[in-house]
Amino acid sequence: MLEAQIIQQRCANDDGTERCRVQSAWWTACITGLLFSMAGFSWLYVVWQPISAFQWMLQTAGISAVVLWLLWLGLDKSRSVQNTALHNALGVANWLTVGRGFLIAALGGFLFQEPPGSTAGSSWLIWVPGAIYIIAAVLDYVDGFLARTMRSETRLGEWLDTQIDALGLLVAPILAIGHDRLPSYYIGVSLAYYIFQAHIWQRKKNNGRVIKIKPHPAKRMIAGFQMGLVAVALLPIFSRPVMTVAATIFMIPLLAGFLRDALVAGGYASVNDLQQTRWDGHLDFLSTKLLPVLLRLIIILTGMVFLFESIVASVTDEPAAAGAVLNSAMPFGLPATPVYAVAVFMIAVGFMARLGALLLSIIVAGALTAWDAPLSLFLLLFCALSLMLTGSGAQSIWQPEDRLLLERQG
Repeated sequence: MLEAQIIQQRCANDDGTERCRVQSAWWTACITGLLFSMAGFSWLYVVWQPISAFQWMLQTAGISAVVLWLLWLGLDKSRSVQNTALHNALGVANWLTVGRGFLIAALGGFLFQEPPGSTAGSSWLIWVPGAIYIIAAVLDYVDGFLARTMRSETRLGEWLDTQIDALGLLVAPILAIGHDRLPSYYIGVSLAYYIFQAHIWQRKKNNGRVIKIKPHPAKRMIAGFQMGLVAVALLPIFSRPVMTVAATIFMIPLLAGFLRDALVAGGYASVNDLQQTRWDGHLDFLSTKLLPVLLRLIIILTGMVFLFESIVASVTDEPAAAGAVLNSAMPFGLPATPVYAVAVFMIAVGFMARLGALLLSIIVAGALTAWDAPLSLFLLLFCALSLMLTGSGAQSIWQPEDRLLLERQG
């Protein structure tokens, strides 16, 4: 009752009707989150174990409360970037972001429990966590796209989107690590954002100099790769060795980026007007020009060796070790050599090389089921995954995927 009177008084004293309406939207979000948790509990109570379903509900409710707390903190930011007038509604894009937060909460309900589907008769439940995170990742793209196309971008949307992204990359990797799908050191990805924010907070508390970090397309791309990696890790598709290699490769640029931003934000590294350090140009040349050429060369040479082994094997009727492993992993008994050759050719000439690297990664990852697999397959996987991050670099015919990954759509 007292809280309602306080809210009513604030509505009268501040932005009037607009503030009342956005606060009403917050209460609607509270009810929606409660109904979502109850519905999930009711469903899991039937298809899963009752005790596990009850634990899921408690954990989901706790993380949903965090989402609602973040939304409450950001209500005053419900203003467009161009003016300071408070909006009287959250807008479609922000509602999608809140919904994404509730999906992350649902994912967090599976923390500190046996993986769903581990009991007899409910094996299909093992796909549920991964499916939830994939939907959340898709909504991460959709909410921003809608905000830009509908010209309804707000400070709340920008701030809340970042907070939900960070929450998702906190909850989902911890779940994957707990289910032994990712290495324990990948927890660094989960904590990186919060450690960076703690560093900024400490600087401000001590009246230290803090430089606001400008957004960069490559950062969004790297964060997107983390989401894709974690989504795949939560699905029972690839082996633990594959996920360990992929996690190690993908986490390095993200952690390096946070370290670089911490040095810049704290004033420890001098920057120019474009907020570039003296070493940024060298690192950019190394990672996007020189390294991709080296990776493509290794893939080409390894591909030639594999093709040579396949030709020799077809003549002598003696199966090639790596080729046999690749063929055994192909679905429907399809031969691996033609698909592999297409992927290597795309990478060699720089024609949609990231797509070719993805195709090659899938082929090789399906064959890597244990750590004692041929070393050449691990080398191929390492190069292909790295090429997905760097792009094909110089001497490339066509790289349309660069625009999709580095430019915001809408």
